[in-house]
Amino acid sequence: MDLNPTPEQQAIAESVRRWAREHARPEALLRWERLPRGIDDRSWEQCANLGWFALCVPPERGGAGLALPEVAMWFSEAARGLVPLSVTNAVRGAHALAVIDPEAEELSAVAKGEAVVAVAVAEEHDRRPKLGRTRLERRGTDWVVSGEKWYVGNGTLATDHLLAAWSDEGLAWCLVDARNVRVEPLRTFDGERQARAVYDNVPVRRVLVAGRLADERTQRWAREQQAFALVEMAGIMDAVIERTVAYVKEREQFGQKIGVFQAVQHQVADMGIAYTASRHLAWQAVTRLAAGTAGGWELSVAAAFVAQACKRVTQTAHHLHGGAGYVVEHPLHFYSERAVTLCVRYAPEATALDAVAAYWLEGPGQPAS
Repeated sequence: MDLNPTPEQQAIAESVRRWAREHARPEALLRWERLPRGIDDRSWEQCANLGWFALCVPPERGGAGLALPEVAMWFSEAARGLVPLSVTNAVRGAHALAVIDPEAEELSAVAKGEAVVAVAVAEEHDRRPKLGRTRLERRGTDWVVSGEKWYVGNGTLATDHLLAAWSDEGLAWCLVDARNVRVEPLRTFDGERQARAVYDNVPVRRVLVAGRLADERTQRWAREQQAFALVEMAGIMDAVIERTVAYVKEREQFGQKIGVFQAVQHQVADMGIAYTASRHLAWQAVTRLAAGTAGGWELSVAAAFVAQACKRVTQTAHHLHGGAGYVVEHPLHFYSERAVTLCVRYAPEATALDAVAAYWLEGPGQPAS
């Protein structure tokens, strides 16, 4: 497996890093936290002009139609550079709609940043679409949806909700106008614009897919979303280690740089080992998904290791920074908050370990993710 980025991936990485250096500075991030969208309008337009919202959109709908590894590179660098979560979730929404219905006419506006898709899947006590209680029903010639979804990313600022619901044909995906949905903002650990969305006989604009095809596309969407989260965590670890190494080289204690102390060196070495292993596992999962050779266990193994490694790395970084790492003006807390949120939402340890155990104890024929 070649982990060296292609020229196209390098161009994506440099584009994100340049924007992040110029715009996503700690003072800007703190200022944006107070805005409804989590970013100012000018910066949102810059992201649209850079083509970020069009990454996953098919060319027929005005997008770039990039392959999974290239999109994963964007997510990794976006996490590394602390690109606002509202932008990251907008790209996730574009990806979800492109997977569920690549011919959706709404994708054209999404690619320009003019429309924002919120993906509504999880319910209060279950994140699995097929176990949800939200119902899609026909009323005459029209469709309506009833139920509620929790933890909807960009739920307070979306123009459209991409909704997973249960129908007579089984699992179904539909699009509804966000103006017809009652949304209640949720307080989140990392400042993400999440919401509880209530659908009270809300008219459905269009049923996109249902039944067996919906199951297949849902599985693809879920796997790719988890892969994006894993490379995001690798990007977080890369940034955190870079900042920590620079800090221990300049911070003095007992008349010398703390980086000369063996105890500090050991902790930095452990951070580097965790990051290197995580990077290999995350990108192995991405490349095998893209090539269609994933056996099912790669994502589970990566999720079990990378998520916990990311939390350990950020915690160690706080320890080595001392009090400096805990002030809001320092960017370190943004990384640790995102690390915890990504772990909980996309890579819960227990679920991943169960899948790994099933693979090894029950045989490769068992589903592992």
